[in-house]
Amino acid sequence: MNTDFIVLAAGKGQRMLGTRPKVLLPLAGKPMAQHLLDTIAGIKGSRHIIVIGDQAEEVKKTLLAPRNTTWVRQRKQLGTGHAVKTAISSTRRGSMAVVLYGDVPLVQDKTLNALTKIATKGNLAVLTFKKDAPKGYGRIIRDSRNQVEAIIEEKDANQEQRKIGEVNSGILAIKSNSLKQLLPELKNKNAAKEYYLTDIVGLAKDSGIKVKALLLENPDEVMGANTRLELQELERTCQKNQAKKLVESGIQVADILRLDIRGSLEAGRGTFIDVNNVFEGKVVLGRGVIVGPNCYIKDSTIDNGAILKANTVIEDSNVGSGCTVGPFARLRGGTELEDLSELGNFVEANRSKIGKATKAKHLTYLGDALLGAEVNIGAGTITCNFDGEKKHKTKLEDKVFVGSNTSLVAPVSLGAKSYTGAGSVITKNVPAGDLAIGRARQNNIKRKRKK
Repeated sequence: MNTDFIVLAAGKGQRMLGTRPKVLLPLAGKPMAQHLLDTIAGIKGSRHIIVIGDQAEEVKKTLLAPRNTTWVRQRKQLGTGHAVKTAISSTRRGSMAVVLYGDVPLVQDKTLNALTKIATKGNLAVLTFKKDAPKGYGRIIRDSRNQVEAIIEEKDANQEQRKIGEVNSGILAIKSNSLKQLLPELKNKNAAKEYYLTDIVGLAKDSGIKVKALLLENPDEVMGANTRLELQELERTCQKNQAKKLVESGIQVADILRLDIRGSLEAGRGTFIDVNNVFEGKVVLGRGVIVGPNCYIKDSTIDNGAILKANTVIEDSNVGSGCTVGPFARLRGGTELEDLSELGNFVEANRSKIGKATKAKHLTYLGDALLGAEVNIGAGTITCNFDGEKKHKTKLEDKVFVGSNTSLVAPVSLGAKSYTGAGSVITKNVPAGDLAIGRARQNNIKRKRKK
């Protein structure tokens, strides 16, 4: 059976005290609702029907949804029942309708599959969970046979009903044909004068539809966010979940509470990730990689056995197998390190290619540089790649030795096995095997001593 997921994303999020729609606020590096859309996109036979309200165009432009997604505009926000009413005509005949919420982004596909399985038998399936302090949630009312009888919103519940610990997540599944028959019966006779989707439970029972509840083992799946503080709590939960998945796949994480993944992270077995690391965009770590503390890695690949020491920053770059980078190093601009190369403390490489087993261990800037294999870069070396108008290339062939505190004024090339003397300013090409010295001659001037 095909499944139509109705995602309610029209909320203004006024309690967030911001200017952007709540469903677009960042969660683990993606818009909050994107996590949910990515989950349901992987379910076979699914289609998205997304209900949007204020700033609808911004929501449509930002969220990545399949081409067959239907966007429905809810111009007046008159409750969850009204939101579903605006979307129900877009469901397919004979499909399963599942109602989800853009600000409840962590629900898992296994849970949704279990819920729809219950509903395929002609039932209304509601997703519930238990909460010690269930303030603000609708309570699940059961009859003497422990069957779901109704869902009472807190503002309409009496004192006894408010003591109930089983609460409504808001997520439900029912055949779309049945939902179409029930929605017109919704009334707004309540304290908020809104159309509650939860009233569907009573209407379903009155029409002979059985109501079944799926009680969640992990309430974190239906964690939502209405305030900035709740968004912080949701972020921590999301990050913890991602870290747990890494550990379960064979990755050693020093502390799952001190790791941020703001995008996607793939890691091979035997990899170790120390504390306070941030991974943004698409990051791939090979097998046996060691990531020291306080590193930031964005849209990069780190191959097998590489070591990233503390406080290293890597953006849009590739690090080869067995390389060592850091501490306090920075790679950016598409830089590539071939296998076994080493960039040490306070070394920056930008738009550069570093050859196999090449070393620059201290205080170096390599910009627009092409370095061959087994090159040695002395401390304090700088490629002077910008003349005030254009960037220029520096090329060092295999086994070049660059003395400490050398300035390589681009465009310039150094041939294989050539040398530069410490403190040189190199402005001309150096032939292979030659020694280049470009510095002022030292003069020792005797000083007259005072008597």
